[in-house]
Amino acid sequence: MVEELPKAVMPMIVVSSVDDVHRFYTEKLGFKRVMGMLGEDGQLNMVTVMLDGAKLMFTRPRAKTDAAPVSAGRRPVEIYLQVADVDAYHARLRERGVTICDPPTLQWWGDKTFKVMDPSGYEIWFYQKIAGPRPPQGVKIV
Repeated sequence: MVEELPKAVMPMIVVSSVDDVHRFYTEKLGFKRVMGMLGEDGQLNMVTVMLDGAKLMFTRPRAKTDAAPVSAGRRPVEIYLQVADVDAYHARLRERGVTICDPPTLQWWGDKTFKVMDPSGYEIWFYQKIAGPRPPQGVKIV
């Protein structure tokens, strides 16, 4: 019999400044640093942060293909992260001066969400399951 391992995903996200992202996630969003590694220049090459068991890793570009310039706007990847109490977490972030992109909203799929954007342009959705799905009229869930 094969023992089943816990399932977890930790995205590895390439950013221009791991130091800036680390400060934003720990100081503003309240994540805890799990581990980091300094480069020869004294700046972070990578860092892993965690909130309520969810881990994210941020890293500097390692290869020429990773070195495409990061635009100042929204990035094509969004992070959807569950929190225990979305309203309380939203209030904490507002107290810390975090800019909220979208206010708390009950989505048709039953999650209450709000969004922030990190310094690298990644949107982070914070959510809490509130209810069952109520799709818009004419929409069929498959």
